[in-house]
Amino acid sequence: MVSSLLHRFVQAVFTFVVSGLLVSCSASKSTSILYGDDYDIRKDTTTVTIFPYGAVRIPGKWTKTHENDVSQEHFFKGPDSATFAVALNPWDQFEFSNDELTTETFVQAFYEWDAAYLKEQTRGQVAIVKQDKARNFIIWKLTKPSKAIDYFLFGLKGKIAYNLYVESTAWDEVRKVELLEKIYAE
Repeated sequence: MVSSLLHRFVQAVFTFVVSGLLVSCSASKSTSILYGDDYDIRKDTTTVTIFPYGAVRIPGKWTKTHENDVSQEHFFKGPDSATFAVALNPWDQFEFSNDELTTETFVQAFYEWDAAYLKEQTRGQVAIVKQDKARNFIIWKLTKPSKAIDYFLFGLKGKIAYNLYVESTAWDEVRKVELLEKIYAE
């Protein structure tokens, strides 16, 4: 009798656990994101990991300052008080995403969507600095009335959208563009 009760109890627990697992693994669109950043002194590189979407490696030591909850960008301060930001997100999670977008057209649509928004919000001017269709990215800049110039790289690797940003009054355009390209290439 004790063995029968124990057997029923084990079956009930097993059924409860399996049911819970099935419910938690059902087709919900929610994904848990794990974030981490680490500076490797030997390589002089700061690695930013946004799991399960990927990681970027930024040359030098960068310190996280804040996160924008809306854009999911993580902001860092680095050499010469430069600011760097990164966001990695699934390409089909943007409000402009639709069934007609392809991996070839996504980056252009991403640029048009965000550039239009930032241009309106800042009353600035936007311009494409470099476009590489083979590597699937656009580097563009936003010049604000305050004369501050923000540089962005929007790219797509697999199904992950890359939003990289750099701003520095001490760096010229060449240095900013090289940094964005180097980070995206790794």
